[in-house]
Amino acid sequence: MLFVAYSASSAPPLPLPTSTTKLDARSCRLDLYHLARNQDNNIAADFQIALVADHGFNRRYVALKADISYPVGFENFSYFRTGQPVEIFTADWKKYYGNLNLSNASRSYSISHLVRLGSTSPRQAFDLLVRLIAEDEGRFELRSASKHYRFYLEDGHLNDFLDCLRNQVTK
Repeated sequence: MLFVAYSASSAPPLPLPTSTTKLDARSCRLDLYHLARNQDNNIAADFQIALVADHGFNRRYVALKADISYPVGFENFSYFRTGQPVEIFTADWKKYYGNLNLSNASRSYSISHLVRLGSTSPRQAFDLLVRLIAEDEGRFELRSASKHYRFYLEDGHLNDFLDCLRNQVTK
């Protein structure tokens, strides 16, 4: 009996998801995670993209989230397909502190909205990125001048998200 309890507590951790969805009558949200090894040599999400269609407020946007140490300011991201850039987006990174205690790093991170290069419309960036991701069946990469991120959506997440968007348009 003691062996069984020990085995259960020492089971390997479950794999981290590369995407999640939150779909309901008011909103459709698809989160994509880039996984990498952190400073403790554990696999963790180091970059997150959230595609959000909020029907209650008639908004569509792409939000980015990274570690608090991510540099602030403007950064261009190229959407790559088969090793070639297809589209360029821009992010304006800012620091977000989730509470008054600035030393609480678990609630502090860098955030940005994505827009198409030369545009100011988050809605346009959302529509374009959704179309590109759908064309590439949920497998794509983003590159900046110094960083490279590959994304792979979990089975079914892209279709569920697209169905949610279609259902909201027809209502």
